[in-house]
Amino acid sequence: MDKRRSWKRARLLGNAAVLAVLVGCSLVTLKTPERPLSTRDLNARLLTRELSAQFVAAVTHCAQDIAAGEDDPVVLDNALRWEIAAIAESRRAATRIAPMMSLLDTWALAAQLRAFVADGAPGAALFGTHQDAVREVSGSFAADAEALARRLIAPGQFAEYERFVAEYTRAHPLRDLTFARPSVVELWSREQGAGVPLADSLGTIPEALTDAAERLQIYSDTVPSQMMRETQLALREAGYSRSEIRSTLGQLDERLARLTTVAESTPELVHSAEAEVRQSLYEVLNRLDASSARTIAALRTERTALFADLQSERAAVAAAVDTQRKALAADAGRIAEQAVKSAGTELRHLAAEALVLLIVLSLIVLGLPFAAGYMTGRAHGRRAGGP
Repeated sequence: MDKRRSWKRARLLGNAAVLAVLVGCSLVTLKTPERPLSTRDLNARLLTRELSAQFVAAVTHCAQDIAAGEDDPVVLDNALRWEIAAIAESRRAATRIAPMMSLLDTWALAAQLRAFVADGAPGAALFGTHQDAVREVSGSFAADAEALARRLIAPGQFAEYERFVAEYTRAHPLRDLTFARPSVVELWSREQGAGVPLADSLGTIPEALTDAAERLQIYSDTVPSQMMRETQLALREAGYSRSEIRSTLGQLDERLARLTTVAESTPELVHSAEAEVRQSLYEVLNRLDASSARTIAALRTERTALFADLQSERAAVAAAVDTQRKALAADAGRIAEQAVKSAGTELRHLAAEALVLLIVLSLIVLGLPFAAGYMTGRAHGRRAGGP
């Protein structure tokens, strides 16, 4: 019973202290600090993208050499498909959010590309006399990816990554030049377990902005040439050979030359057409100006309304927070006062109990000698008065 009362008093005093601290605080702010990328992750992101850029340059140069020295249309089509798919997959692997997953995906892609053009593989005879050049590019990419992984991954973890890449390459080989691949990140996450994070941190805001700028630069460097190669491949698949494309361009040049001759021989007709075109352009520009003016006015009105709504919402939120803070402070004050009163009452009860115990102890201490003397005297009297 006494222990329970002691714990109760201690809990009341502790709650009173906490509430007193909360009453003195007008606002409690929680902020999670930004955590930068580790040195390993930052190096993995930079070096993996640099390796991908070198591979893209090597693939482009090899495809250009094949186009310049090959007449077989099948080999030319295969070279275009290889270039398009290899650049796209390398870019996708190098621009993943988690740096180590980007390195792992790039390593797995390099191993798949090397196995795809090996002897007996589906891509062993797709490039004719240029097969060795393609194998050299793929083999160099795979060796560089493995060397980079060995530099960045701790020795105790490298064997696990290497085993995953080997099993992934064996279980999911490339079947054709579309380079369809299952997700490396999903398979790695499934193997490691859902509780294992794929990235320790996404980095600070400057690191995130730098990452976004690098991604845009990578896409701007590779997408235009990829679209041109895809257009070229589409023309070839539609039946237009290189000579036919050149012939069509030559006919277009001839037509433009004839139009130039007509314009020089009949300048009045050209001036009249030019005036009509200019007038049409003026009308279009005037319509665009009017439309843009209306759009700007509408945007200005919406912006003003949005700012007004934001101001009112912010004022309402501030008022609500202030009301809640005052209510919390009042409640905390009442609870603290009640806790102090309860603690005082308990202390008074404790003092009364202690006083009673002290009186009883005093009576016992003082009464024992008298009781002992009395009992001794009676016993002595009995012996003296006896026979």
